[in-house]
Amino acid sequence: MSTSCRRGWSPGLLFVALVVGATLVSFPAPGDAAGGRGKPWAIGMICSCTGPEASSTSVSAPTLVAWADAVNAKGGVDGHRIDLIVKDDATNPGTSLSEVESMVSQDHVLAIFDNSDVDNAFETYVAAHHVPVIGSYADSTAMYTNADFFPNGSTINREPQAFVYLARRVHAKKVADLYCAEVAICKQDTEAGIPVFAKAGIKVTYTAAIGFAAPNYTAQCLAAKDSGATAMTVGDAAAVVVKVAQDCAAQGYTPVQISGDGTVAESWRTTPAMNGNLDVQPDIPFFVDSTPATRAMNAAIRKYEPSLASSPDFGEVVVEAWTSGLLFEAAAQAAHLGNGATPAEVIKGLYDLHGVTLSGMAPPLTFTRDKPTTGISCNFVMGIKNERWTLPIGLKTVCPK
Repeated sequence: MSTSCRRGWSPGLLFVALVVGATLVSFPAPGDAAGGRGKPWAIGMICSCTGPEASSTSVSAPTLVAWADAVNAKGGVDGHRIDLIVKDDATNPGTSLSEVESMVSQDHVLAIFDNSDVDNAFETYVAAHHVPVIGSYADSTAMYTNADFFPNGSTINREPQAFVYLARRVHAKKVADLYCAEVAICKQDTEAGIPVFAKAGIKVTYTAAIGFAAPNYTAQCLAAKDSGATAMTVGDAAAVVVKVAQDCAAQGYTPVQISGDGTVAESWRTTPAMNGNLDVQPDIPFFVDSTPATRAMNAAIRKYEPSLASSPDFGEVVVEAWTSGLLFEAAAQAAHLGNGATPAEVIKGLYDLHGVTLSGMAPPLTFTRDKPTTGISCNFVMGIKNERWTLPIGLKTVCPK
Protein backbone atom coordinates (compact mmCIF):
# COMPACT_ATOMS: atom_id res chain seq x y z
CA MET A 1 0.00 0.00 0.00
CA SER A 2 1.01 3.62 0.05
CA THR A 3 2.63 3.68 3.46
CA SER A 4 6.02 3.81 1.85
CA CYS A 5 5.90 7.58 1.54
CA ARG A 6 6.62 9.22 4.82
CA ARG A 7 8.19 12.56 5.59
CA GLY A 8 7.69 16.16 6.93
CA TRP A 9 10.26 18.71 8.06
CA SER A 10 11.49 18.56 11.63
CA PRO A 11 13.51 21.74 12.29
CA GLY A 12 14.14 20.90 15.94
CA LEU A 13 15.97 17.66 15.19
CA LEU A 14 19.68 18.21 15.65
CA PHE A 15 22.54 15.86 14.92
CA VAL A 16 26.34 15.99 14.95
CA ALA A 17 27.26 16.84 11.38
CA LEU A 18 29.10 19.35 9.27
CA VAL A 19 26.86 21.01 6.69
CA VAL A 20 28.54 21.81 3.37
CA GLY A 21 25.83 22.72 0.89
CA ALA A 22 23.68 19.61 0.76
CA THR A 23 26.44 17.42 2.13
CA LEU A 24 26.61 16.27 5.72
CA VAL A 25 29.83 14.67 6.92
CA SER A 26 29.77 12.92 10.27
CA PHE A 27 32.35 13.45 12.96
CA PRO A 28 33.84 10.46 14.80
CA ALA A 29 33.33 10.31 18.53
CA PRO A 30 36.03 12.14 20.49
CA GLY A 31 39.16 10.09 20.92
CA ASP A 32 38.29 7.32 18.47
CA ALA A 33 40.05 8.67 15.38
CA ALA A 34 43.03 6.43 15.98
CA GLY A 35 41.06 3.62 17.61
CA GLY A 36 41.03 1.33 14.57
CA ARG A 37 44.01 -0.82 13.64
CA GLY A 38 43.34 -0.93 9.90
CA LYS A 39 42.57 1.51 7.12
CA PRO A 40 39.27 3.37 7.58
CA TRP A 41 36.32 2.35 5.41
CA ALA A 42 34.31 5.06 3.66
CA ILE A 43 30.56 4.43 3.55
CA GLY A 44 28.02 6.75 1.98
CA MET A 45 24.50 7.56 3.13
CA ILE A 46 21.94 9.31 0.93
CA CYS A 47 18.71 10.59 2.43
CA SER A 48 15.76 12.83 1.65
CA CYS A 49 16.31 14.46 5.02
CA THR A 50 14.72 17.73 3.99
CA GLY A 51 11.76 18.37 1.76
CA PRO A 52 8.05 17.55 1.90
CA GLU A 53 8.39 14.14 3.54
CA ALA A 54 11.11 14.73 6.12
CA SER A 55 9.32 14.21 9.46
CA SER A 56 10.07 10.52 9.09
CA THR A 57 13.31 10.30 7.13
CA SER A 58 15.21 13.06 8.84
CA VAL A 59 15.86 10.74 11.79
CA SER A 60 17.86 8.34 9.62
CA ALA A 61 20.96 10.55 9.39
CA PRO A 62 21.57 11.02 13.14
CA THR A 63 20.82 7.34 13.70
CA LEU A 64 23.58 6.28 11.34
CA VAL A 65 25.92 8.88 12.81
CA ALA A 66 25.27 7.30 16.22
CA TRP A 67 25.88 3.83 14.75
CA ALA A 68 29.21 4.90 13.24
CA ASP A 69 30.29 6.66 16.43
CA ALA A 70 29.42 3.59 18.52
CA VAL A 71 31.32 1.30 16.14
CA ASN A 72 34.34 3.59 16.10
CA ALA A 73 34.36 3.90 19.88
CA LYS A 74 34.88 0.12 20.01
CA GLY A 75 37.79 0.28 17.57
CA GLY A 76 35.79 -0.08 14.35
CA VAL A 77 34.66 -3.20 12.50
CA ASP A 78 37.49 -5.72 12.80
CA GLY A 79 39.79 -2.79 13.51
CA HIS A 80 38.58 -0.56 10.68
CA ARG A 81 37.04 2.79 11.59
CA ILE A 82 33.90 3.87 9.70
CA ASP A 83 34.11 7.17 7.80
CA LEU A 84 30.44 7.94 7.24
CA ILE A 85 29.58 10.43 4.51
CA VAL A 86 25.96 11.62 4.77
CA LYS A 87 24.30 13.58 1.99
CA ASP A 88 20.83 15.08 1.77
CA ASP A 89 19.25 15.07 -1.69
CA ALA A 90 16.25 17.16 -0.52
CA THR A 91 14.01 14.80 -2.54
CA ASN A 92 15.54 16.10 -5.79
CA PRO A 93 16.41 13.35 -8.34
CA GLY A 94 19.18 15.37 -10.00
CA THR A 95 20.79 16.19 -6.67
CA SER A 96 20.49 12.59 -5.58
CA LEU A 97 22.30 11.26 -8.66
CA SER A 98 25.03 13.92 -8.42
CA GLU A 99 25.69 13.18 -4.76
CA VAL A 100 25.88 9.43 -5.31
CA GLU A 101 28.23 9.92 -8.26
CA SER A 102 30.48 12.01 -5.99
CA MET A 103 30.47 9.39 -3.23
CA VAL A 104 31.38 6.62 -5.69
CA SER A 105 33.93 8.41 -7.88
CA GLN A 106 35.57 10.76 -5.35
CA ASP A 107 35.02 9.23 -1.92
CA HIS A 108 35.32 5.63 -3.15
CA VAL A 109 32.67 4.36 -0.77
CA LEU A 110 32.36 0.62 -0.15
CA ALA A 111 28.58 0.79 0.13
CA ILE A 112 25.73 3.30 0.29
CA PHE A 113 22.97 3.42 2.89
CA ASP A 114 19.75 4.41 1.16
CA ASN A 115 17.05 6.52 2.74
CA SER A 116 16.14 8.52 -0.34
CA ASP A 117 12.67 8.96 -1.77
CA VAL A 118 14.20 9.36 -5.22
CA ASP A 119 16.66 6.48 -5.29
CA ASN A 120 15.44 5.45 -8.75
CA ALA A 121 17.51 8.40 -9.98
CA PHE A 122 20.77 6.64 -9.12
CA GLU A 123 19.97 2.94 -9.26
CA THR A 124 21.30 2.50 -12.83
CA TYR A 125 24.52 4.30 -11.91
CA VAL A 126 25.30 2.22 -8.84
CA ALA A 127 24.39 -0.98 -10.71
CA ALA A 128 26.85 -0.06 -13.46
CA HIS A 129 29.57 0.49 -10.85
CA HIS A 130 28.50 -2.49 -8.71
CA VAL A 131 28.38 -0.52 -5.49
CA PRO A 132 26.01 -2.19 -3.02
CA VAL A 133 23.10 -0.12 -1.76
CA ILE A 134 21.93 -1.22 1.68
CA GLY A 135 18.41 -0.20 2.59
CA SER A 136 17.99 2.03 5.57
CA TYR A 137 14.37 1.92 4.62
CA ALA A 138 12.70 -0.81 2.63
CA ASP A 139 9.99 1.17 0.83
CA SER A 140 11.67 1.48 -2.53
CA THR A 141 11.01 -0.32 -5.79
CA ALA A 142 14.76 -0.73 -6.30
CA MET A 143 14.96 -2.80 -3.11
CA TYR A 144 13.10 -5.63 -4.83
CA THR A 145 13.92 -5.03 -8.51
CA ASN A 146 17.65 -4.23 -8.52
CA ALA A 147 20.23 -6.91 -7.68
CA ASP A 148 22.65 -4.29 -6.30
CA PHE A 149 20.12 -3.16 -3.65
CA PHE A 150 19.99 -5.10 -0.40
CA PRO A 151 16.96 -4.56 1.86
CA ASN A 152 17.37 -4.72 5.63
CA GLY A 153 13.82 -5.95 6.23
CA SER A 154 10.59 -6.87 4.49
CA THR A 155 10.24 -5.23 1.08
CA ILE A 156 7.43 -2.93 -0.02
CA ASN A 157 6.17 -5.31 -2.73
CA ARG A 158 5.02 -7.65 0.06
CA GLU A 159 3.30 -4.94 2.11
CA PRO A 160 -0.20 -5.27 0.58
CA GLN A 161 -0.46 -8.81 1.92
CA ALA A 162 0.60 -7.53 5.34
CA PHE A 163 -2.07 -4.83 5.18
CA VAL A 164 -4.67 -7.49 4.42
CA TYR A 165 -3.54 -9.22 7.60
CA LEU A 166 -4.09 -5.99 9.58
CA ALA A 167 -7.48 -5.31 8.01
CA ARG A 168 -8.61 -8.79 8.95
CA ARG A 169 -7.44 -8.30 12.53
CA VAL A 170 -9.71 -5.27 12.86
CA HIS A 171 -12.54 -6.97 10.91
CA ALA A 172 -12.53 -4.33 8.18
CA LYS A 173 -14.32 -5.17 4.95
CA LYS A 174 -13.88 -1.68 3.49
CA VAL A 175 -10.66 0.35 3.56
CA ALA A 176 -9.80 3.93 2.57
CA ASP A 177 -6.32 4.73 1.27
CA LEU A 178 -4.81 8.22 1.23
CA TYR A 179 -1.35 8.61 -0.25
CA CYS A 180 1.27 11.33 -0.61
CA ALA A 181 1.05 13.43 -3.76
CA GLU A 182 4.74 14.37 -3.79
CA VAL A 183 6.39 11.00 -4.48
CA ALA A 184 5.40 8.76 -7.40
CA ILE A 185 5.82 5.47 -5.54
CA CYS A 186 2.99 6.40 -3.16
CA LYS A 187 0.38 6.17 -5.91
CA GLN A 188 2.07 3.10 -7.38
CA ASP A 189 1.88 1.28 -4.06
CA THR A 190 -1.80 2.10 -3.66
CA GLU A 191 -2.60 0.84 -7.16
CA ALA A 192 -0.63 -2.37 -6.52
CA GLY A 193 -2.47 -2.99 -3.26
CA ILE A 194 -6.05 -2.68 -4.50
CA PRO A 195 -6.20 -6.08 -6.29
CA VAL A 196 -4.52 -7.79 -3.34
CA PHE A 197 -7.24 -6.50 -1.03
CA ALA A 198 -9.92 -7.50 -3.54
CA LYS A 199 -8.59 -11.04 -3.72
CA ALA A 200 -8.91 -11.22 0.07
CA GLY A 201 -12.52 -10.03 -0.07
CA ILE A 202 -11.72 -6.51 1.19
CA LYS A 203 -12.73 -3.50 -0.88
CA VAL A 204 -10.73 -0.32 -1.14
CA THR A 205 -13.71 2.03 -1.26
CA TYR A 206 -11.87 5.35 -1.48
CA THR A 207 -8.44 6.55 -2.56
CA ALA A 208 -7.03 10.06 -2.80
CA ALA A 209 -3.70 11.84 -3.15
CA ILE A 210 -2.98 14.34 -0.38
CA GLY A 211 -0.46 17.16 -0.10
CA PHE A 212 1.70 17.49 2.99
CA ALA A 213 1.05 21.25 3.15
CA ALA A 214 -2.74 21.06 2.87
CA PRO A 215 -4.47 23.18 5.54
CA ASN A 216 -6.77 20.27 6.42
CA TYR A 217 -7.99 16.91 5.16
CA THR A 218 -11.67 17.34 6.01
CA ALA A 219 -12.91 16.69 2.48
CA GLN A 220 -11.00 13.43 2.21
CA CYS A 221 -12.21 12.33 5.64
CA LEU A 222 -15.84 12.96 4.72
CA ALA A 223 -15.46 11.13 1.41
CA ALA A 224 -13.85 8.16 3.14
CA LYS A 225 -16.62 8.14 5.72
CA ASP A 226 -19.29 8.21 3.01
CA SER A 227 -17.58 5.25 1.30
CA GLY A 228 -18.21 3.10 4.37
CA ALA A 229 -14.55 2.45 5.13
CA THR A 230 -13.96 1.31 8.71
CA ALA A 231 -10.17 1.23 8.37
CA MET A 232 -7.81 3.73 6.76
CA THR A 233 -4.21 3.75 5.67
CA VAL A 234 -2.36 7.02 5.14
CA GLY A 235 0.85 6.73 3.19
CA ASP A 236 2.62 9.92 4.11
CA ALA A 237 4.84 11.57 6.68
CA ALA A 238 4.30 10.60 10.31
CA ALA A 239 3.06 14.12 11.07
CA VAL A 240 0.61 14.02 8.17
CA VAL A 241 -0.88 10.71 9.34
CA VAL A 242 -1.65 12.29 12.72
CA LYS A 243 -3.19 15.37 11.09
CA VAL A 244 -5.47 13.22 8.91
CA ALA A 245 -6.60 11.15 11.89
CA GLN A 246 -7.32 14.30 13.91
CA ASP A 247 -9.24 15.95 11.05
CA CYS A 248 -11.32 12.80 10.58
CA ALA A 249 -12.08 12.58 14.31
CA ALA A 250 -13.26 16.20 14.23
CA GLN A 251 -15.91 15.05 11.76
CA GLY A 252 -17.00 12.19 14.00
CA TYR A 253 -15.18 9.66 11.83
CA THR A 254 -12.68 7.40 13.59
CA PRO A 255 -11.60 4.57 11.29
CA VAL A 256 -8.89 2.27 12.59
CA GLN A 257 -5.60 3.58 11.26
CA ILE A 258 -3.52 0.74 9.79
CA SER A 259 0.00 1.64 8.82
CA GLY A 260 3.40 0.26 8.04
CA ASP A 261 7.06 0.84 7.55
CA GLY A 262 8.44 4.25 8.41
CA THR A 263 5.26 6.25 8.80
CA VAL A 264 5.11 5.44 12.52
CA ALA A 265 6.57 7.84 15.10
CA GLU A 266 6.46 8.52 18.83
CA SER A 267 4.07 11.45 18.29
CA TRP A 268 1.28 8.97 17.48
CA ARG A 269 1.17 7.33 20.90
CA THR A 270 -0.56 10.17 22.78
CA THR A 271 -2.84 11.24 19.92
CA PRO A 272 -6.40 10.11 20.82
CA ALA A 273 -7.37 9.67 17.16
CA MET A 274 -4.57 7.09 16.77
CA ASN A 275 -5.85 4.84 19.57
CA GLY A 276 -6.36 1.31 18.24
CA ASN A 277 -3.82 1.81 15.46
CA LEU A 278 -2.13 -1.32 14.09
CA ASP A 279 1.09 -1.41 12.08
CA VAL A 280 3.34 -3.85 10.27
CA GLN A 281 7.07 -3.11 10.38
CA PRO A 282 10.00 -4.44 8.32
CA ASP A 283 12.20 -4.56 11.43
CA ILE A 284 11.68 -4.85 15.18
CA PRO A 285 9.35 -2.11 16.54
CA PHE A 286 11.27 0.99 17.58
CA PHE A 287 9.96 1.13 21.16
CA VAL A 288 11.27 -2.32 22.10
CA ASP A 289 14.04 -2.09 24.69
CA SER A 290 13.97 -5.63 26.01
CA THR A 291 16.61 -7.31 23.85
CA PRO A 292 20.39 -6.90 23.95
CA ALA A 293 20.40 -5.54 20.39
CA THR A 294 17.73 -2.90 20.98
CA ARG A 295 19.32 -1.87 24.28
CA ALA A 296 22.65 -1.39 22.50
CA MET A 297 20.98 0.75 19.84
CA ASN A 298 19.16 2.93 22.35
CA ALA A 299 22.25 3.35 24.52
CA ALA A 300 24.29 4.51 21.52
CA ILE A 301 21.62 6.99 20.48
CA ARG A 302 21.34 8.41 24.00
CA LYS A 303 25.12 8.80 24.16
CA TYR A 304 25.91 10.17 20.73
CA GLU A 305 22.62 11.72 19.50
CA PRO A 306 20.60 12.54 22.64
CA SER A 307 18.29 14.99 20.85
CA LEU A 308 17.14 12.17 18.59
CA ALA A 309 16.02 10.05 21.55
CA SER A 310 13.63 12.77 22.71
CA SER A 311 12.35 13.77 19.28
CA PRO A 312 8.62 13.32 18.53
CA ASP A 313 9.75 12.02 15.14
CA PHE A 314 11.63 9.14 16.77
CA GLY A 315 10.11 6.10 15.07
CA GLU A 316 10.58 3.03 12.95
CA VAL A 317 12.97 4.72 10.51
CA VAL A 318 15.45 4.83 13.39
CA VAL A 319 15.46 1.03 13.57
CA GLU A 320 15.64 0.69 9.81
CA ALA A 321 18.66 2.98 9.64
CA TRP A 322 20.36 1.22 12.55
CA THR A 323 19.82 -2.26 11.07
CA SER A 324 21.33 -1.13 7.78
CA GLY A 325 24.50 -0.43 9.74
CA LEU A 326 24.30 -3.86 11.35
CA LEU A 327 23.81 -5.44 7.92
CA PHE A 328 26.99 -3.80 6.66
CA GLU A 329 28.87 -5.05 9.71
CA ALA A 330 27.63 -8.60 9.11
CA ALA A 331 28.65 -8.46 5.44
CA ALA A 332 32.07 -7.00 6.25
CA GLN A 333 32.77 -9.76 8.75
CA ALA A 334 31.46 -12.48 6.42
CA ALA A 335 33.74 -11.23 3.64
CA HIS A 336 36.74 -10.72 5.97
CA LEU A 337 37.28 -7.23 4.58
CA GLY A 338 40.75 -5.79 4.98
CA ASN A 339 42.74 -2.68 4.08
CA GLY A 340 42.14 -3.13 0.36
CA ALA A 341 38.40 -3.68 0.70
CA THR A 342 36.25 -3.20 -2.40
CA PRO A 343 32.51 -2.87 -3.05
CA ALA A 344 32.63 -6.25 -4.79
CA GLU A 345 33.85 -7.85 -1.57
CA VAL A 346 31.01 -6.25 0.37
CA ILE A 347 28.55 -7.70 -2.14
CA LYS A 348 30.15 -11.12 -1.71
CA GLY A 349 29.78 -10.79 2.04
CA LEU A 350 26.09 -9.96 1.62
CA TYR A 351 25.60 -13.04 -0.54
CA ASP A 352 27.26 -15.14 2.16
CA LEU A 353 24.53 -14.21 4.64
CA HIS A 354 21.72 -16.76 4.92
CA GLY A 355 18.77 -16.24 7.24
CA VAL A 356 20.58 -13.61 9.30
CA THR A 357 18.31 -11.69 11.72
CA LEU A 358 20.89 -9.19 13.00
CA SER A 359 20.43 -10.37 16.58
CA GLY A 360 16.66 -10.37 16.26
CA MET A 361 16.39 -6.85 14.83
CA ALA A 362 15.22 -8.03 11.40
CA PRO A 363 13.26 -10.90 9.86
CA PRO A 364 15.47 -13.61 8.28
CA LEU A 365 17.50 -12.02 5.47
CA THR A 366 18.91 -14.03 2.57
CA PHE A 367 20.29 -12.64 -0.68
CA THR A 368 20.68 -14.53 -3.95
CA ARG A 369 23.66 -13.84 -6.16
CA ASP A 370 22.91 -11.49 -9.07
CA LYS A 371 19.16 -11.54 -8.43
CA PRO A 372 16.87 -8.92 -6.90
CA THR A 373 15.61 -9.67 -3.40
CA THR A 374 11.87 -10.19 -3.85
CA GLY A 375 10.96 -12.68 -1.16
CA ILE A 376 11.34 -10.97 2.25
CA SER A 377 7.73 -10.95 3.41
CA CYS A 378 7.90 -11.29 7.20
CA ASN A 379 6.83 -8.31 9.32
CA PHE A 380 6.71 -7.41 12.99
CA VAL A 381 3.35 -6.17 14.30
CA MET A 382 2.79 -3.27 16.68
CA GLY A 383 -0.04 -0.99 17.74
CA ILE A 384 -1.37 1.62 20.16
CA LYS A 385 -3.83 1.06 22.98
CA ASN A 386 -4.66 3.69 25.58
CA GLU A 387 -1.51 5.72 24.83
CA ARG A 388 0.76 2.70 25.11
CA TRP A 389 2.67 0.90 22.40
CA THR A 390 1.66 -2.74 22.10
CA LEU A 391 2.99 -5.94 20.55
CA PRO A 392 -0.19 -7.83 19.50
CA ILE A 393 1.74 -11.01 18.62
CA GLY A 394 4.83 -10.40 20.69
CA LEU A 395 8.19 -10.31 18.95
CA LYS A 396 7.21 -12.97 16.45
CA THR A 397 6.81 -12.07 12.80
CA VAL A 398 3.86 -12.64 10.50
CA CYS A 399 4.68 -13.81 6.98
CA PRO A 400 1.51 -13.52 4.87
CA LYS A 401 1.47 -15.23 1.49
